[in-house]
Amino acid sequence: MIFFGSSSISCAVLSRLLASRHEVVGVVTQPDTPSGRRMECRPTPVCLDAMPHNIPVFKPERLANNRELRSELAALRPDALLVISYGKIIPKSLLRLTDWPLNVHPSDLPRLRGASPVRTALLLGLESTACCIMKMTPRLDDGDILLRRAHGISPGISYGELELQLGVLGGEMAAEALDAITAGEVQLSPQQHSQASYCRTFDRSDTEIDWTRSAAELEAFVRAWDPDLGAYSLLDDGRRLKIWKVSLDPVPLDLLDAVPAPPKPGQVVAVSRKCIWVATGSGNLAIRELQPDNKKRMPSASWLAGNELRPGQCFVPCQSGGRCFEE
Repeated sequence: MIFFGSSSISCAVLSRLLASRHEVVGVVTQPDTPSGRRMECRPTPVCLDAMPHNIPVFKPERLANNRELRSELAALRPDALLVISYGKIIPKSLLRLTDWPLNVHPSDLPRLRGASPVRTALLLGLESTACCIMKMTPRLDDGDILLRRAHGISPGISYGELELQLGVLGGEMAAEALDAITAGEVQLSPQQHSQASYCRTFDRSDTEIDWTRSAAELEAFVRAWDPDLGAYSLLDDGRRLKIWKVSLDPVPLDLLDAVPAPPKPGQVVAVSRKCIWVATGSGNLAIRELQPDNKKRMPSASWLAGNELRPGQCFVPCQSGGRCFEE
């Protein structure tokens, strides 16, 4: 088979396939991209994982109307394509390379079609999701389903942790689907297109905390950006903090006297040596881990040891449209 993938979740699937009886004859991934403070070009995680196995790796700038790429892939004579989190739509010309162009999609299709189903599941506060193996069509995530497995979303789980779990599950399912194809035992189930929903792509401008939302919603919101982008908020004195870990723990009784009454959303209601409590649209949110600008992630206790924060101070909306961060 030829494997298409770029991100960390793709690596979990590729690892399982490399350990299976199915041969990966080629890997297609995104081109190297500049990253880090020095903006050095770095290969994708999938490229790094494939290289030690001496698998041909292709990094095309474009897929559509790329005759050279199609010719090179056709020469590998694949019996299947396996796509997960590649980052671009696969054109008809490549889907036609085999009778079995497959996609590993980490949602309960037809729910959450699109590019960010794992993060969206957390942002929606879902208690469960699924992983599907789908036969690809030129349209977005609407192909028939070969396999579907439900997967519970554990309380407190981060985006990175959930994505890894679904990647491991997707890898097991991908190997199972290829086994079924080899044995001629495939059963396809059409999707209910009338029940489809879609998720969009996100960037840093989506990660500002809206303190008017409830504490429960914001707890899920923070987890949805961990460990890559990070939710953030701006203090009224200009300090910007990324918020990495929060909880719904109540304010301790001995700190209740410091709580302003009634607090407004975003107002600091209590500060201990280890934690910061902030009012939301409904309830208080306890900040356990954060990151100031140009520093590493740290427990709130470490930040509070060297920074003053008083009850009554406020987190305020960013005045630049959600982009008060350093690129």
